[in-house]
Amino acid sequence: MGHAKKAAHFLLHDDLAGSPPNEAIVSALLDLGYSVDLFAPGATRHDLPYDERVSGNDAEYGKRWLMRNVLSLRWRDYAVFSATSEDPLAIAGTLAKVHRRPFFALVDEIKSGSYRGDAPRYWKSLCQRAIRSARLSIVNDDVRVDLLRQYANLPPRSNVIVYPGSFRTPPLAADRIGLRNKWGIPADAFTVCVSGGFNETSGADWLFECFRRDTTLHLVIQAVNVPPFTRLLLQNLAGAERLYLEPERLSWQQAWASAPACDVGLAIYKNPAPQFQNMGISSNRLCMFLAMGVPVIASRQPSFEFIEQYDCGRLVSSASEFQLAIEHIRNNLDAMRDNALKCAREYIRAPERWMALRNELGAMLGPIR
Repeated sequence: MGHAKKAAHFLLHDDLAGSPPNEAIVSALLDLGYSVDLFAPGATRHDLPYDERVSGNDAEYGKRWLMRNVLSLRWRDYAVFSATSEDPLAIAGTLAKVHRRPFFALVDEIKSGSYRGDAPRYWKSLCQRAIRSARLSIVNDDVRVDLLRQYANLPPRSNVIVYPGSFRTPPLAADRIGLRNKWGIPADAFTVCVSGGFNETSGADWLFECFRRDTTLHLVIQAVNVPPFTRLLLQNLAGAERLYLEPERLSWQQAWASAPACDVGLAIYKNPAPQFQNMGISSNRLCMFLAMGVPVIASRQPSFEFIEQYDCGRLVSSASEFQLAIEHIRNNLDAMRDNALKCAREYIRAPERWMALRNELGAMLGPIR
């Protein structure tokens, strides 16, 4: 039966289609013999980072769309439903229940505490109920397992596994000299990279204090959320000639490939919400830098202690510690690059964790009929 080979995977937005945890899920389903329909609001892009077995489809995350679509016979074509958090969980979990299909959840965002969000209570309840109904839940670090159980009131026997924010097969590094020429950065300049979300909780104050004091420091910002006025200010601040501000949103693969052209990456999370104080290898940017051989400066929290144990970065909690971290990495750069790669192999272990994920999904879904 052809429908037994189709999976429906719901994303918060279509830019996440190629993110490491979603790539892991899609590639595992493909490896198990499924085709995968990805759903996200306004998903009309044709440049998905997969072959013809994966397609993009539109969906909306709200009660009105769910009521219009929940009884559609099209959902009977799918053998399994899955979703990322938070809003997609409510849709996919409900569809799976109504049409009696297995469901699993990638809970890569745990919206609790001050990060709860604006979702109404009934919608939040649907999301949490979906997690409880899942045959398998995926979080991105061991420290988030208990956080997930508390968030969704999961019973102790619920099946929860870990897959990090890391590609199992990193892309080839881009040409360092070529990229630096494009960025206008000297080949031997010590360069810090900012990637992904960048705001007041991402260490911007510590970074720019150091950037102002240390006139030998260069900076590459590949942020996804810089408002036009902030961009204007960055382009005109003192020392702007030492700063490259990426004008376009890079793909996940492009961001990873460009990372080795820098010397240190940032993984700072000041937000006090539980999710951000339990980051570990759920941090996509952290995994990216380490897997591409780039030492990191991270905010001080227990889940990041492995960074200093492997001597592939430094933990900081102030501007003065940030400056000391820059100097330590600058003075030990070659060894710390090697240590970053060793940490990715031995601690993050994306290839092994992907195989465990693939096997868990295979056991959950059984042989394709």
